[in-house]
Amino acid sequence: MGMVIVSLTFYLLYVGQALLLPLVIAGAVAYLISILAHAIRSFSLRDLSVPAPLAMLLAFVIIGLSLSYLIQLITANIKNVVDVAPTYQQNLEALIFKGYGLFGVEEVPNIREILDRLDFGAYLQSFGATVRSLVSSTGIIIVYLIFLLLEQRTFGNKIRAIIRDPKRQEDAFELIDKMRSDIRSYVGIKVLTSTATGLISYVVLKTVGVDFASFWAVLIFLLNFIPTIGSIIATAFPSALTLVQFDTIGPFIVTVSVLTAVQFSVGSLVEPKLMGNRLNLSPIVILLSLGLWGSIWGIPGMFLCVPITVIIMIICSYFPSARPVAILLSGNGTVVSSLRKETGGE
Repeated sequence: MGMVIVSLTFYLLYVGQALLLPLVIAGAVAYLISILAHAIRSFSLRDLSVPAPLAMLLAFVIIGLSLSYLIQLITANIKNVVDVAPTYQQNLEALIFKGYGLFGVEEVPNIREILDRLDFGAYLQSFGATVRSLVSSTGIIIVYLIFLLLEQRTFGNKIRAIIRDPKRQEDAFELIDKMRSDIRSYVGIKVLTSTATGLISYVVLKTVGVDFASFWAVLIFLLNFIPTIGSIIATAFPSALTLVQFDTIGPFIVTVSVLTAVQFSVGSLVEPKLMGNRLNLSPIVILLSLGLWGSIWGIPGMFLCVPITVIIMIICSYFPSARPVAILLSGNGTVVSSLRKETGGE
């Protein structure tokens, strides 16, 4: 019965993508606004801090302008990249034939058929179509966003009205605080490290002379929110561009070496140091979650896979019957729950 319910749930999530995805995106944006508002309120000068309503308004404006700028930058540059994609593809073709010539291969087997299928413009247009699809849903997302922000004021009262038992109320609010704290830490650290990666990558690409350096830097910033595969793609795309843009291989070696070093340093050294054991998710679970939510909701699902998995693990850890699921999702098998007497947790 559990397997049937889970399968039916994911099927409904897939079928109801057009209805649910704008709501989920609005929820994610509302959470970003809440995180930024919390950060604004935390700054104080001589015991004077920004009032909560003003902090929320400032956060709303900052997030709105930032997302608008990112969308405009991406859509504008995708068109420019698509326009020059045929030239890049011809350069790639010449490079491949040149490579075969260096090894003394006169007849290149089936290379024309491979190049015909390797349509860079189509891939970029597909990515642009995803962005345009999200932009077309901006109206309904904003409506959802406004109502979600208004609902935050009454959420605590609703929980108290639903759960009458004081002990269960305490557990419910502790569960919500745990989710809020973990996701806030994840998003905050991810924004910090992705911004640093994007800025460093921009300097490198601009120094090398790669076309559309600002576009690739923004794309690197966004792709770093996708676990594992995002950093690989973020390094591969601009590095491959240097192969078809320049006549020599020097810019490619510099670009791929530096970008790989930056991605490795941030992803393998800085992020784990900052994250600590806050998320405690298994790497294989992150990969499976990436594939699962990517197949259900596409690119937006890839961005949301880690927060969704964290929420599922925390919720499961608070219920005795679902605690084994939380242990399987965890990285080291240690799951801490506030329901100590009921679950026998540490």
